[in-house]
Amino acid sequence: MTLAQFFNQYSFLIYSSFVLGGWLIVLIARRAHARGWLAWIAAVALALGIYFAMRAAAPQAFESAADVQRAVSVGTPTLVEFYSDF
Repeated sequence: MTLAQFFNQYSFLIYSSFVLGGWLIVLIARRAHARGWLAWIAAVALALGIYFAMRAAAPQAFESAADVQRAVSVGTPTLVEFYSDF
């Protein structure tokens, strides 16, 4: 995995950690009260929730042609990929 691919794949986590980390530094520097900390904790929970909700599921491998036909007939979007060394 190249550096560009890494940043592309994990960009949401990288950018949100910079924003939340900056907010954390401000909270510590200003000796924030409970309301600020609760808002920060809620923002962290929201960011993690968005990340886990938006992740792509692992691709499903079909074992036979009948499995592919069944997935197509149900209406599930299907990508069939063929590979050959020749």
